[in-house]
Amino acid sequence: MHSRIRSSLLFTALLSIAFSSVAGDSENGKALYQTCVMCHGDKGQGNDQLYAPALAGQYDWYLQRQIKQFKTKTRGTAENDVTGMQMQAMANTLSDDAAIADVSAYLAALPSQTTSEEIADSNLKNGENKYNAICGACHGATAQGNEGLNAPNLAILSSRYLLAQTQKFQQNQRGYDANDKYGKQMKMMAGMVKTEADLKDIVAFIKQQGK
Repeated sequence: MHSRIRSSLLFTALLSIAFSSVAGDSENGKALYQTCVMCHGDKGQGNDQLYAPALAGQYDWYLQRQIKQFKTKTRGTAENDVTGMQMQAMANTLSDDAAIADVSAYLAALPSQTTSEEIADSNLKNGENKYNAICGACHGATAQGNEGLNAPNLAILSSRYLLAQTQKFQQNQRGYDANDKYGKQMKMMAGMVKTEADLKDIVAFIKQQGK
């Protein structure tokens, strides 16, 4: 019994090291990022038509973690997750942790390209209430994220991407891997959003935080 506990603790420690963030060289990251421009844009603004998120201004530690999860197949292998599979292939073009850190440093230093969005037929008051009840404790009152809680900035993301990713958590296309502890937490929270109307309202509230 004690041996299994020690093994579990060792595995957790190794996993933490594997996904820990390191400082990167943003100049080298700029050169490496050119392979990403076709989907994520020359300014890291993202592309809604491709479900490619905005990356400019996102936290480097979060970007590093997600790229490493794609590379280790902790994310992007679920059935029908076409965009996740595409990103897994692209993540593998970054040769090592240093390259991942460099790209992440470059993107984190870029000015955010976020804009506020008005979402038709949404109820902002309901969205604010639901957001504060389900999301705010981790992602903050204005959806800016929290490194201490490993929560990314949501306000920089488009409404279409936020809707799609929440649905992926609900449909077991994210947070399915046993090693993705943060994804599993988010999957649980996404499951607390019971209706499409509530999800739309939450996203509408988040997008008002980009003003």
